[in-house]
Amino acid sequence: MHQDARGNTVTLTNPKALEAYERGLYAFQTYRGDPIAPFDEAIAADDGFAAAYATKALVLCAYFERRFIDAAAATLAAGRAALERATPRERAIAQAARLIVAGEWHGAVRALERILVEHPRDIAALQAAHLMDFYRGDALNLRNRAARVLPAWSRSLPGYAYVLGLHAFGLEECNQYPEAERAGRRAVELSGDDSWAVHAVAHVMEMQGRIAEGLAWYDSTRAVWDGADNGFAFHNAWHTALYAMDRGEHAKALSVFDARFVNNAADIALVRIDATALLWRLMLEGVDVASRFAPVADLWERALDGEAGFYAFNDFHAALAFAGAGRPEALGRVRAALGRAAAGSDDNARMAREVALPACEGAIAYRERRYAEAAQKMLAVRDGASAFGGSHAQRDLITLTLIDAARRAGDLPLARHYVNERLVYKPASAWGHRLAAAAMPAPKTPLQPSVQ
Repeated sequence: MHQDARGNTVTLTNPKALEAYERGLYAFQTYRGDPIAPFDEAIAADDGFAAAYATKALVLCAYFERRFIDAAAATLAAGRAALERATPRERAIAQAARLIVAGEWHGAVRALERILVEHPRDIAALQAAHLMDFYRGDALNLRNRAARVLPAWSRSLPGYAYVLGLHAFGLEECNQYPEAERAGRRAVELSGDDSWAVHAVAHVMEMQGRIAEGLAWYDSTRAVWDGADNGFAFHNAWHTALYAMDRGEHAKALSVFDARFVNNAADIALVRIDATALLWRLMLEGVDVASRFAPVADLWERALDGEAGFYAFNDFHAALAFAGAGRPEALGRVRAALGRAAAGSDDNARMAREVALPACEGAIAYRERRYAEAAQKMLAVRDGASAFGGSHAQRDLITLTLIDAARRAGDLPLARHYVNERLVYKPASAWGHRLAAAAMPAPKTPLQPSVQ
């Protein structure tokens, strides 16, 4: 029997295939390079390598787009013979991927958790479950799933630092900011290349309004998170744009958009989400971004037939892009797809029904200047928006839209009510103080004495 670098038994006959397999896992952990190609190398070296088929399928699922889900299904079909001879762990990984393919996302995570109960050093199962927790808005398990396996890890095991990085992000999403920052910094120190941990620390600073520190953190870790081969560089750059926006430096935020998102060769939904969300925030700040919305909307529209209705969080951002670009026909199509998804029975249905569909209608109302309705739609979904995934920082877009819509509708008490929350948690944030000033009543013009 053969084992991977963390002591998990794998089914293969050619030990040389393990080297390519480990490279695939490393690429998945670090977001550097293409993780799929090494798994294909491993399969080419040993077509009976069950873990390579199962893990490749699971990693494809983790991209969370229908086209990758379809590729995962094809991978599982190609590996059927190898998986029939596999270990129980390898078959369980394949079964978790099958459940994701079938739209049974919660069931898939339960299957991954069962793997971790018996094999706590299965790094692929842990990272895939972590990403599924993110997509499903399960902050508690973003934190606790990593905590449950940490005692089985040590610095001597490859991947330990990345487990710390996962835990750091979970701690941040559970508002445990000091603990998250310590874990994230330690992960970067130990690994030297954990862009997910860099991002966890950046989230802490965003949530606390520590803008100057956040920019300094990104500057000091640029070698970790940036570079053409880093698939997560665009999202870390997005955070730098949010820091610039907090300072009111909209030109810098636009420069990040132009450098990172215009003609982006890696046309994936995660990139389109960040591009859309950045432009929508700038629009709320009064910046003219109409021309920049157009190419982002093109990308969403190109993917609409294949992807609409798959994942509510993606559909909501597609709706924002179409609203921002002034494309009512495409907006109607994605709104209809959300309606069909909301009427379904898979795990995306509740996300669409309870959050994405009303939020989409709120975005439509905002762009049609029905501001009072927009504010009420966003208000209705704001506190439960974690149900359709994303992070605190990403879902803040809903609150920002609520505040601006309330202000434009003349409901200044409602706008101030939600700005106040921001000021309490981010007292040093210039963005919050700008919003507060905008939500104050205009001073009354004093009456002038009449001339006799």
